[in-house]
Amino acid sequence: MEWTQPWAEFESPDDDSDRVTMPPVPSDPAAVRQMFAEYPAGVAAICADVDGRAVGMIVTSLTVGASFEPPCALVSIQRESQTWVSLKNAARIGVSVLSENNTEAVRRLASRSGDRFDGSVLGRTADGAVFISGARLWLECRILSAIPTGDHVVVVLEVVGASAHRSARPLVYHTGTTVALPSTA
Repeated sequence: MEWTQPWAEFESPDDDSDRVTMPPVPSDPAAVRQMFAEYPAGVAAICADVDGRAVGMIVTSLTVGASFEPPCALVSIQRESQTWVSLKNAARIGVSVLSENNTEAVRRLASRSGDRFDGSVLGRTADGAVFISGARLWLECRILSAIPTGDHVVVVLEVVGASAHRSARPLVYHTGTTVALPSTA
């Protein structure tokens, strides 16, 4: 099923009211995914060293600045994710906010088969956070909580270390496509 809701602009109603009626949300999860894809979102990899090997996945649900004291980020992960099963007990999680330098890494990390890190240059902290080279922003995090929410888990991450590559153009996911933002320089 596709989300086929037509675009509409709010117009001044004839009766001087500002009341509008929103169509219902689709019931099909694939259509809901398409609906949410209308919201441009950053592309991040969350990765950790698990039993001596890098484990990671792509997320577009990262929210930074959920708290400033302590500094926290949020990420929403499907409950059925086998990658999350491996990551959820890691001492540290590496969050790499990906850039134009990482377009191939996005494809590989989003795949459900093969070596997700083939061709990627990785960095690891002593506590097991794994980072993707060439990203725009790196956050070393520890998991504060994981709250079941519908078919996902909302994970609160406390940021304990950070670094940035400010000249790298960040990637954005929008309507099923990943693109780099234009340079601000």
